[in-house]
Amino acid sequence: MEQYGTTIRQIRLRKGFSHKEIYSGILSKSFAIEFEKGRYDIKFDRMLSILDRLMISVEELLLIHNQYGRAPGRESLLHVDLERVKNDPSYADTMERQLREESRTDKTSFSRLQHAEIVALMCAYGSPDAQRSPEYQAAKNYIQRYLFDVETWTLSEFRIYSDMSFLFESGDVKTSLFLTAWETLEKYQAHPDHPIYLSHLLVNHLYSFICSKQYAIARKAVERLKELTADPNMLSWKVPTIYYDGLLDYASGKTQAGMAKIERAKGIYCLCGNAFMAEEMENGLQAMRGL
Repeated sequence: MEQYGTTIRQIRLRKGFSHKEIYSGILSKSFAIEFEKGRYDIKFDRMLSILDRLMISVEELLLIHNQYGRAPGRESLLHVDLERVKNDPSYADTMERQLREESRTDKTSFSRLQHAEIVALMCAYGSPDAQRSPEYQAAKNYIQRYLFDVETWTLSEFRIYSDMSFLFESGDVKTSLFLTAWETLEKYQAHPDHPIYLSHLLVNHLYSFICSKQYAIARKAVERLKELTADPNMLSWKVPTIYYDGLLDYASGKTQAGMAKIERAKGIYCLCGNAFMAEEMENGLQAMRGL
């Protein structure tokens, strides 16, 4: 594995991790330095421990090492069980206590980040007062600082951003992180689920960009969605693409063309028996008109 040491160093530096955070208890400082220079091999179990602290999988290491040209295994980008955190307070409490203890004993960025995530999620799904608590603010600040400090994101940062998007209310902050997330996913085109993850990202943010009149970003996102949904396997994303294309036209002054696309998207959902989505599209249009 000596050829992977330089790649490990590249990932570590781009994420802003120190030698101690990654190698403490795994490799000595002098051996770690030589390993990162590609001069020594290490046992596989130690490599797994290092990758765990870097928050990447073996498959992702291979993908990065091969300049994003080899597909990793089919893995979920989202590892947090959001539904259980939202609906099962005992599960959330147990996770919080466990991760708090791990962050106290481990003291790595990975442990502290995991604890910050669960605290933020518990507060977000709790009462409005919980989101004004010092614990929530500390967790929010830690996660935001971490994402901004990482020079080059991997899938773990994208997962954190996806899970924690509710933390980023400010327009400039939200836009900056969205563009970083988009840039990250575009590097993973060898990933078998790349089109789905990218479509999900773009569709989830298009409405806010249209409403905030960031039409250049919105148009770029719509055009990328058109490319993605040209694939017959992506037909389920075709209707939202038509809708947001129409909404963007409508908002930017092409009223008649925009309404034609919006009505087309609504009509497709109605024909498919999905009146709920057609109604949601109409509600989105009316809400945008009221801005």
